[in-house]
Amino acid sequence: MKTNWKEPDLLAIKQKLVDKLTLAGEIVMSAAIQKCPVDTGNLRGSITSEVNERDLSVRIGTPVEYAPYIEFGTGEYAENGEGRKGGWFFEYDGNKGEKGKRFTRGNKPQPFLRPALIENKEKIKGLMNAS
Repeated sequence: MKTNWKEPDLLAIKQKLVDKLTLAGEIVMSAAIQKCPVDTGNLRGSITSEVNERDLSVRIGTPVEYAPYIEFGTGEYAENGEGRKGGWFFEYDGNKGEKGKRFTRGNKPQPFLRPALIENKEKIKGLMNAS
């Protein structure tokens, strides 16, 4: 049986989907903000949620260039095991007046985006299935 949808009905359905995506994005964004490690607050303050109405999708993320290093770790501690081995020195120009060379083997992962989604998966499914 074929249904002939009227334009106002299709627009109303699409708007309901956009509203649900917006709410789902806000749920995950809020959780990511809570889970995000804080040093200066720059990373936490940059997390956003953006709905693409054309594709009916939502993107939660951050434009901060070092976010993947926080999420996945670096050096010997990188999640995928492909980080630099053996450690390295780097120039440090700290925000507390400490300067000089430092040695590191990397940083352990501090995931905040993926857990925010995973922990809210069932809530989002319920939201999307609700009328």
